[in-house]
Amino acid sequence: MNVSFKEKVTKFWDLFTVKESEVRKMIDDKVETDTLIKYVDGLLSVAFSKAFFELGVNEDGKHELILTPEGDRSRLFQLEYWLKQAPEVLLKKWNFYSTKPAKAKGDFTINMYDTSLSADSIVLYYNVDEKHQKVNLQVQCPQLMKLEENKRYSIFFIYLDQLIGEAYTMEYIGSIDFVVSSTKDFQKIAAADLKKLMDDTIVAQNWFRIENICERCAGYEMVPSKAKDWQLREDIYIAYSSCFPVLNAFYNKSTELFGNFYADGIVFGFLFYENINVPKDRMVPFRTEIEDQILKQAKAERVAESIGGATGFYFSYMDFIIYDLDAFLAIAKDVLAKYKFKEAGFSNFIFGDTPMFFKG
Repeated sequence: MNVSFKEKVTKFWDLFTVKESEVRKMIDDKVETDTLIKYVDGLLSVAFSKAFFELGVNEDGKHELILTPEGDRSRLFQLEYWLKQAPEVLLKKWNFYSTKPAKAKGDFTINMYDTSLSADSIVLYYNVDEKHQKVNLQVQCPQLMKLEENKRYSIFFIYLDQLIGEAYTMEYIGSIDFVVSSTKDFQKIAAADLKKLMDDTIVAQNWFRIENICERCAGYEMVPSKAKDWQLREDIYIAYSSCFPVLNAFYNKSTELFGNFYADGIVFGFLFYENINVPKDRMVPFRTEIEDQILKQAKAERVAESIGGATGFYFSYMDFIIYDLDAFLAIAKDVLAKYKFKEAGFSNFIFGDTPMFFKG
């Protein structure tokens, strides 16, 4: 990894600022789709080893470049970072998105697998899971019931992304069941009204707002390892995260998730420091104090964002997605040096990877 994602994103926006008029002309001239996609993919390759995207013009005549994480929350952080760096000068002529937005109206049709799906062909039922801040759906649709399960869900998720927006699908939709008849605890709703229902529910029940999607966290507990040769993070007993795919990869001892990120100049990693001399009731406030100092600088320099934290019986941990590793480590070392820990350091989110210990 030679070039950081921070640098790659800067280079992309510099290039796109120069080339965007060509892209708009290609869209307006209705250039062959493959030619347009290949051209824009070439521009995006400056920042991304692989990008999934859509292009178009909205009802107001504004051109749009829509990147999608394809439902992957770990990629969402990367795309949100890319989006936040968009130059203001481009926003007069362009809308940029890190997830697929909802269609302005619900009157659209999806055609896939020899199946046509529209608001007229489905009946939706819902219930609200207040505890988990989710809306569960039951779907009646004879056309979809004829498809094999994978295809059925695939076409419905594409439909749902256009109906309510990809971010809403990822964050607020709970279970989806295809049924012949609904159960009593579900209420019928017109497809076109689903987005408004969700918006009203979010406000009325004070759910986490989609504008801060990457800050949405959930807590978890673990049973610490009793092995004498335990690895980093195996001492954790309580923690929280906003990016569980990273944790799942770590504890499943899988590195597959991290390949594309590494190619893009992104590292998922965590800082750790020994906490055995920290009073138990000060564990979390003390970690927060340190994390706040690191994040203040990291955000100002656009080099990293927090994705969680954890408390173990020997170490405390601070988890990050890192867009410029060298710059981040310089900040982390500077902050942690103030506390003169006997043991402190950094590790990639790869189980058993050799950590980097900082000098006291």
